[in-house]
Amino acid sequence: MALSYIVDTSVVKRLGRSEIRMVIQPLATAGEVGRPSICDLEVGYSARNAEEWDRLVEALGVFEPVDTTAAHVRRGLQVQRLLAERSQRGRKIPDLLVAAAAEELDLTVLHYDLDFDLIASVTGQRCQWVVPPGTVD
Repeated sequence: MALSYIVDTSVVKRLGRSEIRMVIQPLATAGEVGRPSICDLEVGYSARNAEEWDRLVEALGVFEPVDTTAAHVRRGLQVQRLLAERSQRGRKIPDLLVAAAAEELDLTVLHYDLDFDLIASVTGQRCQWVVPPGTVD
């Protein structure tokens, strides 16, 4: 099956929660979920040692890889500027890159992060909370 979603690190780091797994597992099994390459770096950053790094990064293999490109960086800069016009600066750089990849590939961003709603307010792209905000923190 073709990709329909791109998952953000805000979802990946909550995969230990059954509520999140219930949503993600069937989509990932069907091959509908991609992960941006920036997500690998974010997940690897949290590892406390090499063994944990190996385990965390290997677990990402359930999602189809989506490489970050120079076009995503350019679009991220454009969106950052649009947000600044609205005094909504400060969106995280990885979020801008994830959103740009999703927009280019016409994928829905599956997230647990308010930043994506703000980004979508200027891009018009699709984004979806994996579960309602405030339900798994």
